[in-house]
Amino acid sequence: MKNFFFKIYMLVFMALVVFFMVIIWKVTFAHILHEYHERHKTQEITKFKEQREQKPDKTKFEKVILESEERVKNYLGYRILEEVRIKGHFHHIGFDIGPDNRSYCIKCHGDMPHDAVKELRAFLNMHAFFVGCETCHVKLGDSNKTGVFKWYDRTTGEIVASPVKRGSPGSFKAKIIPFEKSGGAIQRVDSEERINFSLEYKQNEKTLSEGQKSRAKKLIHQIVSKQPYICEDCHQKERPLLPLENIGYPRERIDSITSTEVVGMIKNYTKFYMPKMLLPGDEAKKQ
Repeated sequence: MKNFFFKIYMLVFMALVVFFMVIIWKVTFAHILHEYHERHKTQEITKFKEQREQKPDKTKFEKVILESEERVKNYLGYRILEEVRIKGHFHHIGFDIGPDNRSYCIKCHGDMPHDAVKELRAFLNMHAFFVGCETCHVKLGDSNKTGVFKWYDRTTGEIVASPVKRGSPGSFKAKIIPFEKSGGAIQRVDSEERINFSLEYKQNEKTLSEGQKSRAKKLIHQIVSKQPYICEDCHQKERPLLPLENIGYPRERIDSITSTEVVGMIKNYTKFYMPKMLLPGDEAKKQ
């Protein structure tokens, strides 16, 4: 019995010794190690900053545009797409569409302006790469309507021959723009006068009063219709908005654009059911 209590006593004594040793260590020596690690960490951070200042990280533009010359080919089912390879990208990036230097709409609204209806925004933004904004958002009156539509080069802004027969859908690097009657002549809806006015507003926007901004925006959007043309205005057989044959579309492509399947999809599929896994958080909001 005495041996049992002696063992308990020794265990408690050893525990107390360890406890007091830990306290003495923290009070006496722990701060020394802490200061050492902090000093070492500070030196590493300082060294890292100096290296960054001496040799700054290359920008995405430098990596993608200036350095990358390697090309990769992807089979898309109807064509082979060759494009610049970007390290770390598994899927192909897309068609080499190029910037739209002519459109003054995208200076404020961007290349992909449609974001209000998430079920349709991809479909509408896809069209924005080969259809000028004014084509859908400007409804010309009978006095200045011409029914003339032409292609313009996205880079130069110049009117060009139809690119449809030379390229695949999505790779035209050109957009369709309507023409209007003005002063007895036919001119592009995106006239130089409208472009210059919009660009001048953009340059002086920060110095304008709210009233001046409001008047300028009204003038810029004066030709914009409250309701744009809808999908079935083009995707119909009887009287499509665009003179598809005149702007270079072959007969088989016209039949595809105006097919009853496309029109039916637009008319009937007005409600889209997205998989729940693509809409995280929506179920939680309903509860």
